[in-house]
Amino acid sequence: MKRGAICTLGMTVLLAGLPLQAQENLLMKALRDEMGRTMERLQLEEMDRPYYVAYWVRESEGRSRTAILGGLLGRGRGSGNRSLSVELRVGDHDLDNTNFTDFGRLRSRVVREGFPVSLPLRDDYKELRRQIWLATDGAYKQAVHSLAKKRASLQNKTRVEEIPDFSREGPVEHRDEGDLAPLPAEAQVEETVQQLSALFKGMPQVFDSRVSAGQSRVRTYFINSEGSSYIRNFSSASIQALAATQAADGTHLEDFVVARGRHWKDLPGQAELAARIRAMAERLGRLREAGFVERYNGPVLFEGQAAAELVSQILAPRLLALRTPVADNPMFSRFGSSPQNPFLEKLGARVLPRFLNVIDDPTAGSHGEAPLLGGYEVDEEGVRSRRTTVVQRGILKTLLATRTPVSGVSNSTGNRRNARPNPSNLFLIPRNGLKQEEISRELLDLVEERGLDFGIVVRRIGSPDMRLSRERGFFFSMPGEEERPKLKPLTEAYKVFPDGREELIRKAVILGLSASSFREVAAASEVLTPHHTTMRLPMMNPFSSIGFMGPPPIISLVVPSFLFEDLALRRPPGDIPRPPLLASPLSLPQVREPAGR
Repeated sequence: MKRGAICTLGMTVLLAGLPLQAQENLLMKALRDEMGRTMERLQLEEMDRPYYVAYWVRESEGRSRTAILGGLLGRGRGSGNRSLSVELRVGDHDLDNTNFTDFGRLRSRVVREGFPVSLPLRDDYKELRRQIWLATDGAYKQAVHSLAKKRASLQNKTRVEEIPDFSREGPVEHRDEGDLAPLPAEAQVEETVQQLSALFKGMPQVFDSRVSAGQSRVRTYFINSEGSSYIRNFSSASIQALAATQAADGTHLEDFVVARGRHWKDLPGQAELAARIRAMAERLGRLREAGFVERYNGPVLFEGQAAAELVSQILAPRLLALRTPVADNPMFSRFGSSPQNPFLEKLGARVLPRFLNVIDDPTAGSHGEAPLLGGYEVDEEGVRSRRTTVVQRGILKTLLATRTPVSGVSNSTGNRRNARPNPSNLFLIPRNGLKQEEISRELLDLVEERGLDFGIVVRRIGSPDMRLSRERGFFFSMPGEEERPKLKPLTEAYKVFPDGREELIRKAVILGLSASSFREVAAASEVLTPHHTTMRLPMMNPFSSIGFMGPPPIISLVVPSFLFEDLALRRPPGDIPRPPLLASPLSLPQVREPAGR
């Protein structure tokens, strides 16, 4: 039997064949027993003993496939794994080994310590204890090393503000009831991506395309030394179709279709997805023939997906309590740590118009009839989820935080997802929002007031995770990069003329847009649009973090349309690559295969 098949069989037995209570008892017993021994006896000579330990065990299984033009890219055998992550702190809540960048770890083999390690799929108490012991030992040795270097680094500095390294939170116990959601049949996923990707065979105006689909399911076991524990089940399914082309002058154009849900059965049917893919291809074809806006200064209206991605890419990262770690090397402090969030200095100040509120609510399951996917009952650290008012009548009240305090936010809001704070279900709610026809009329009134020929309405913006291009950003944030606009190019924007006529714009970028620009929103709509996405934050130094790090979690945004009174827009700068010299083979007459083959 092949190795992948054995892995899948083992995970099937692990997740389905054994009684759930037996799985919990053996695994949790191994975790608790080793944690008890760690807290009681683990100490290196005269070094600090652990004051806090947390264990995560993640049992995951998934099924995913990718196809191009009807052909599968490899045949997966399914996947199943069990991994352990350790978070161990020495010192005390005020000063411990975390929130510290150790430049020496870049040149050391210990850089891998603290990262997830594999555990056996089958419950073997002694082997589980052995693996937990080894991972804990490595985490402890690195912790005392980091704390010593951190203390030495701080001796050469005068700390202007004393902020604790870890907040105190009450213990929580939680257990999800029921089993994990079933995975779709392998043949069903393969058929879906093959049929959807084959649609692009009849679309010669699309130069590159790809369709991916799948579902993953994860059960997480967590305990910490403070008495918190949880067992959580999580499932996520998606289908995404990416397409790219070039205009006659070489301008690169991309778009995507994505559907998300908790389970495979929640995703749209094949006919609906096929219609959305055809609409995307038709839109790309029109973009190839559209003209540019060389330069524009004036009112801009963001609707639907564009308004949600605007919030996700520009505003939402500023609502997170990200802490800049202490660094033992000034150069690494500049090039390797997360950028300072300017909203840390704006607690109690106005950051939005007075008619806008921002609420993060992981307890919300839906908006109207639309399900929301960002919710949970306890966060990664075992802190109970709750509704948090982040902005009230335009005033910044708090930031979404983990147990790592920042200036002005001393306790967790229950928003740790993976190794850092993230939104869950983020609502932007206007007071006295305008009807759609009213906000469109307001746009044209501003155009007339400014003496412009047209205004701009934006309906789609590119997403950082939905692209076919091979361009990749630099691994670390560069100095000043946090002030640069992060908004992806506009992929569907129109000139709107006073008579209501719309004219498609090929591609454009917004200049000078930042989170501070949201204070100048002139109006918002009463209708709110739900949208699911992932949010990539400015790169935080991985060597200043401990605990589990995984893919960006899904967040749900519920946002109105936004009308900005004055934004600058232009065609994308830089040289344009030449288009292909020959026409696409898809546009050539189909050749019949020789008879008898």
